[in-house]
Formats: sequence, C-alpha cells, structure tokens
Amino acid sequence: MKSTEEILKSDFKLISNSIMSSSMKAGTKKPDNQSRQASRIEGRSVNEAATIGSLGMQRLEKALLPYEKQLQKQEAFRKRLGVKEVDQPTYQRYIIADISRFEKQRMAFLCMRPENPYGEDLRKKFKARTGHDHYLSPLAYEELDIEDRFGRAMADAGYRACGEYDPVPFAVTPEPGRVEINDKAWISRLIKKVGLMFGADMVRITKLDQRWIYKDVAISHPYAIVAAVQHKPSLIDLAPSYFSWASSTDVYSRLKLITTQLTDFIRSLGYDAMYRETRGGGEPELNMVPIALDAGVGEFCRTGRVLSPEYGNNMRLKAVTTDLPLVADKPIAFGTHEFCIACESCAKFCPAGAIPKGAPSTEIPNPVHNNPGFRKWWINAEKCIIFWGMNKKKWPSCGGRCIAVCPWNKPMNRFHNSVRLLAVHAPHFIKKLLVRGDEIVYQRKKKIT
Repeated sequence: MKSTEEILKSDFKLISNSIMSSSMKAGTKKPDNQSRQASRIEGRSVNEAATIGSLGMQRLEKALLPYEKQLQKQEAFRKRLGVKEVDQPTYQRYIIADISRFEKQRMAFLCMRPENPYGEDLRKKFKARTGHDHYLSPLAYEELDIEDRFGRAMADAGYRACGEYDPVPFAVTPEPGRVEINDKAWISRLIKKVGLMFGADMVRITKLDQRWIYKDVAISHPYAIVAAVQHKPSLIDLAPSYFSWASSTDVYSRLKLITTQLTDFIRSLGYDAMYRETRGGGEPELNMVPIALDAGVGEFCRTGRVLSPEYGNNMRLKAVTTDLPLVADKPIAFGTHEFCIACESCAKFCPAGAIPKGAPSTEIPNPVHNNPGFRKWWINAEKCIIFWGMNKKKWPSCGGRCIAVCPWNKPMNRFHNSVRLLAVHAPHFIKKLLVRGDEIVYQRKKKIT
C-alpha cells in the first residue's frame, strides 16, 4: 500500500506536468524587442568578459569557475520556475502613502535597552510576563537539561563572531594600484562569484534606496550588495529550541565574515565599501527586507520577511554598500502574495500569535515599532519578543518557528521543485491543497513541546 507521501508525489507530478505543458505553450510566443535587446546585451557582456580574459584574466576566471557554474544553476532554476524580472518591486502594492525613514530606536529589539525611552512599556510587559529583564538574559547552564546544554553551547559559540568580531576594514588602495573598471556587467558578476566563494548562498545587487537607511544614518554609496545565507534545516526545524537558536547565531556570524571579506576585497581594488550592521540586537544601519526585495532576492511574505524561490524565508541577509560601479539586478515576481493568501501556515503555527491571518491590513498592532504608510501583513513585535522569554529552560527565542513551518522551505530536488512549480502557477485551490499536504506529511502541530 502506498504511503501518504508517495500518493502526494504522484498527484503533484500529474498536476505539475499539466501546468508545465501549458506554461511551455504560453512561452512559445515570439520574443519582443525588449527580450531581443536583453539577449544582445547578455551576449555582449560575455564577449567583453572573454576579451578581458584574453588580456590576462584566464586564471581569475578559472579560479572562480565553480561559482560561475553555481550562478548559472541559480539562473536556470529561476527560469524553469517561471520567475519574472520586473521593473518595480512587488512591495509597491503594499505602499499607500509616502514612506519616511524609520528611527531604529523604535525597533522592538532596541526598545529592550533600559536607556531607550521608546521601550518603557514593552520592558514592563516583558518583565511581568517572563520574570526576566531582557530577552537575551541567559540562564546558568546548570538550570538547563543536559541535551539543551549542548544546544546552548552551540548557540553561544556560533554567536561569538557576530557579537565580538568588529574589524577595521582595509584601507582603500590609492590611485596607482586602483583597478579601473570599464565593464560594469563583468565586475558585477565577479562580485557575485567572489561572494559565493566566501560562503554566501546567494549574492544580488541593487541601487541603494535612501528610504531603507535608518534615520540619522548617513550612507552615500550608490549600491548595496546583498548576501543571503540559509539556516541549517536540521536545526531550524526544531524551533523553538536552543538548537534552532544555534542555527540563527551561526548564520549571523557567517554573514558578518562574508560581508567583511567582500568589503576588504572591494577596498583592495581601490573602491570604497563598508559592511553594514543589520542585526536588531546591534546598531543596525539598513532595513534589509526592502533592500533585498529591490535586489531580487525574493518577494515580501506574510512573516514580514523575504521569501526567495530557492530558500523560502529560511535565510538571513546582510549587505555591503559601495561606490564600485555595478549593474543592479532587477526585482522579481513569482506569486508570493497569492501563495501567502492561500497558505497562512506561519500564522497558524506561530506560538506567540504574532503573525496575522487574512489579507494585508492598515491596522498597525504596535505603532511604536512600525512605520506607517503601508497596507501589509504587520508582525506584532511585542507578542513575538515576549514569547522569547516565556520558557528559557527550553528556548532563548522562538528560534524561527515561522521559518520551520513554511511549506516553501524544502530541499532543492526534483520532487520539491515540481511542488514549487505548482505553488507558483497553480490556482488558489491547488495552492491550498499543497499546504494541507505539507501539514499532513510533516505532521505540523500547534502545540510546542
């Protein structure tokens, strides 16, 4: 007798083949002028890169060939999935008024600092509900179960580079040693390959929108290079726990190293660059969600995060800003809004009840912690952060429960890529069936153990 997963695989394959067939028929139309022009530009960039290679870049190209192949694989996947590049980011649908730069001191994480006047009410609520003064106030190891001591030790070790590593970047190489860039497309692709080499799972580029720089932070660089790194699924799937927290701290530290390396690489070429702090518990400079959306990492999703075609919302983001002349990537569209409308798993399984169900709204749950001017899914930051401190014997934060239950966060393989294809192109009722199938196969439960 077939298992539930085998039946689902068979059904998904039949529906996937049907949709792929119709997509291929729809995709046989004659390319328009814009497509032909893009092809000519792409071909010209390849020729120019080859010319540069003939002038002594062969070893560089050979050294980075594995990461060129990785880029090509990512691009091919997005093409097969039907991801579209668009001129304007799809978050425009959520903007209903002029957007002012946000004052970072209003962030819920920073409001937990005793000297922050915006956080007085939140700190009182947190203390009353949890008995602790801060969400990061640790318990002594002897108060934890043996197994959780291992998880806590992993998390503490993983966090150290993120919390303590704050290097002074290299000096910018002066004019005699500066590398003159006459092919922005070539250097942009090179930056991506170097970022992958340093350990990023994805690297994208955007022009830096001043609206997404926090108020009273001055950044004059025109470009932002966005690095994304996945959480380790085996750890994040245990959220909330010390093990899922270890996944978060590990990613934060790896991103810190990757962005400092990219910064030093660019400065060594003779251009100004700086890694930017984005962690809420630090001194954040950039609002990474809209910047990543501008760069085409993914689309805005119900959790208030970025959901990418490859990794879902199972990733963290960090950026380097620079004056290196680059070519910005386009934003993308692949139906995330429609999928989130059909899904609601993150809201259903959020133990704090911090994620809303239903359609986007103008009702702001915590005006102190949110910027007006949007009709979107608002996260109740106070509910989220208070839950972090509710049971420190078992978890130091929710550890990404909304990430662990997202149906999009699956391995990159033939079966799950077929399901992704359905999630992008299928009608609403099929999307809901996919979500229900995910709950059954992975035995999703509301209760936290």
